[in-house]
Amino acid sequence: MEGFEKAMRSKEPSVNLSSSSSSQLLTRPPRRAVSLLTCSKLCGVCFVAGIVVGFTLKRRFRRWAARLLKRIKDD
Repeated sequence: MEGFEKAMRSKEPSVNLSSSSSSQLLTRPPRRAVSLLTCSKLCGVCFVAGIVVGFTLKRRFRRWAARLLKRIKDD
């Protein structure tokens, strides 16, 4: 861990970049942010998918538990 901390504190970059690639990184336009509408749609889809998966797993678990209890009761 000590070596990692030294590397993080050092002022020299660990990777040498050519001047063309470093200037290309500096002149790159900033990325656009995700719109609120897109974020809301994604959250809604994930929420609905989570509900569907949750109910499916709940039903499967109940069936599995019922079979297990029936097997234990028969013994």
